[in-house]
Amino acid sequence: MSTFYDLYETPDPSGEGKKRPLHARVCPKGTITAKEFQERVMKEQHMPHAMIVGIMQAISNALGDWLAEGYNVELDELGYFSTTLKCTRPAMNKKDIRAESVRFETVKFRPSKDFKKYVRHQMHLERLDKKMATKKPAVLPEKRKEMMLKFLEANVCITRAEYSRLTNVTDRRAICDLQEYLAEGIIRKRGGGRSVVYIKKNQE
Repeated sequence: MSTFYDLYETPDPSGEGKKRPLHARVCPKGTITAKEFQERVMKEQHMPHAMIVGIMQAISNALGDWLAEGYNVELDELGYFSTTLKCTRPAMNKKDIRAESVRFETVKFRPSKDFKKYVRHQMHLERLDKKMATKKPAVLPEKRKEMMLKFLEANVCITRAEYSRLTNVTDRRAICDLQEYLAEGIIRKRGGGRSVVYIKKNQE
């Protein structure tokens, strides 16, 4: 099965609308749920579903505990997990930052060379044919924002067309959603004209 991709204009960081080389991005087909993941493992390993659920929960708990204790964690040949922090207020001097001003930010994942090699070998790229793309039901409103934020964690920025395709909504609905997120302060707009992209509010 092919992985579909499309080409997009690269936004100009200066906001002056200068033409930059196109870049390619995967067009997501959706999200594999935990249940689907468990069923796939169950079929391949011939293990009871309850055992797989228990193992995944144990891995999640152990990983979370070690990360919370300040360790970087290597998970077999998958890759490495680590945590990042943020300061809740700007400061130029270490003495200006107190412990209560330092907070957990997120968990980062760095895939191993073997895992990246496996994905690269398995991936068969194909340019998206928009005429052949099947129309799926629109994602519910309460889920669209969550999907966008997850997309931004992986891709830094999103275009109106990408949001529309990701959530299976019309262009008009996509514009309304993005304007709503801008008003809420969740995202901010960068660039102009056809080069407009949206990034997380706290993204540099």
